Formats: sequence, C-alpha cells, structure tokens
Amino acid sequence: MNPFNYDLAFSRNIGITSLQEQQRLRDATVAIAGMGGVGGDYLITMARAGVGNFKISDFDEFEVGNFNRQYGATLSSVGKPKMMVMRDLALDINPECTIGTYEEGINETNIDNFLEDADIFIDAVEFFEIQTHRMIINACRERNIPAIFGVPLGFGVGMLVYTREGMTFDDYFDIDYTAPLEHQVLKMSLGCAPAGFHLKYVNPESVDLSQRKAPSISSGCKLATGMVITQAILAILHPEELKPIPRYTCYDARLNKLKKGTLWMGNRNPLQKLKFTIAKRLLGI
Repeated sequence: MNPFNYDLAFSRNIGITSLQEQQRLRDATVAIAGMGGVGGDYLITMARAGVGNFKISDFDEFEVGNFNRQYGATLSSVGKPKMMVMRDLALDINPECTIGTYEEGINETNIDNFLEDADIFIDAVEFFEIQTHRMIINACRERNIPAIFGVPLGFGVGMLVYTREGMTFDDYFDIDYTAPLEHQVLKMSLGCAPAGFHLKYVNPESVDLSQRKAPSISSGCKLATGMVITQAILAILHPEELKPIPRYTCYDARLNKLKKGTLWMGNRNPLQKLKFTIAKRLLGI
C-alpha cells in the first residue's frame, strides 16, 4: 500500500507558505535544464517544497568524477542517465508529481515544448554552454517566464534573476561570440559574480577555461540550491519580490561576505571592463 499523502508530506511547509500558496506550488510547473552539479539538487529541493509538475533535461550519465558535488552521483548510479536517476528520486518523494523528460537536452527544436505551461525556469545548464544559456533565457523573456541562475564559486555563489523587466542577456553579459571560448566564459563569470569573493582563495592554476575546467565543491553547490530555490519559490508565489538583472547577489560562506547591488550597464560597466582585463592576465588567456 502506498502511504503517500500530499497534505501530510508537506504539512511542515505551512506557516512559511499558506494553504493557498501550497496549492499553488502543487499546481505549478517548473522547468529545469541540467541535472548535474546543481540541477539535480534543484529538482529534489523543489519536489520537497511540494511542486507538482516538472520538465527536466539532461543527456549525460553519472561518473565517479561527479561524486564530490552532484546529488544523484553514487556507486549505484555510475553509468546511468542523470535525468532518469533524478526523475526516480523525485518521484520517490512525491509519486503524484508529473515529470516530463528531455533526454536530448534543450535545443531550438524542443524549446517551445519545454517551456510550454512553465511558471518558472531554473538554469542548471553546464556553465560553458553559453549559447544554450542564451537561447533558453531569450525564449523565457519572449514568453514572460522568470528565470533563475545561480553559479557556485568556491564556498560561495553568484545569483541572477531574469525577467522581462530586466536587461536582456546580451546587454547584460556583453559577450563577443566570435572571441575564444575562454573569453566568453570569463565575461559570463564576471557578470554572474561581480563581487569576485572566491578569487581571494581559489587557486587560479586549477582553472583552465579553454579545457572547460574549473573547481567546484559540494558546500558551494548546496548554497546555490538554497538561494536559487528560494527565488524560484518567490517567482511562483510572490513574483513582485523578484529583482532582475542588472541587480545581482553574491554571498561567500567562507568569508561570510554578502554583496548585493546593481551592475549598471552590466559588463559594459567600466569597472567590469577593467576586471576583465586583469582576469585575462591572471589566467594567462
């Protein structure tokens, strides 16, 4: 006999959410692209919030190199599709929820279906896939779907919110798509975390942007989950509280430093241009 009972399972949410808000979460549809470093944790945390409908994507399989940070990475899941492992874990929390799956990832041919009826998009795409980030965020803007993006950086996170009222992706990040990949990734990194707290202790020799390599640790990923999912829940229940780009939030738990502000002109800001020049020199790119 299945002992699941929705009202009992999520009853401890009540008081933080109202009964009406909990029903709104139950009826909501959340789209998440990427089930790896942070995306799997996003799915599980939203499932535990009582969200009733998901659309998820990933085309990768778990491997031992994922063990340090990815929710679904275990010996028993090595070699298995990340998306299906995470789907089953979410259904084990709420067997009543519906989960649409996109095993080929998100592209121009399925973006309409992926975002159809979505209340919120959470971006957990591999950071280096800049054109995919851009495509989905632009599609969300066209459909007036809020999107949340958090980037674990050392023991901290940089977080952005995209809405139709904020800057566009291209205006904010100011990326030259004809430049080498490492320059594009650096521009995006600077836009995600203008405070740069992690630079005080992350070893630059561990970073090789041309090889799509950068360090990551589980506590930073968990911090991203807490911050991103809070904003995702607000997007569903209290969208008026969202603060879209050029506003940003950076928090580092090791340094216990928080910075939130407005990055006027995005990466076109003169200070950001100076940071870009200095960072290229430090990384030797």
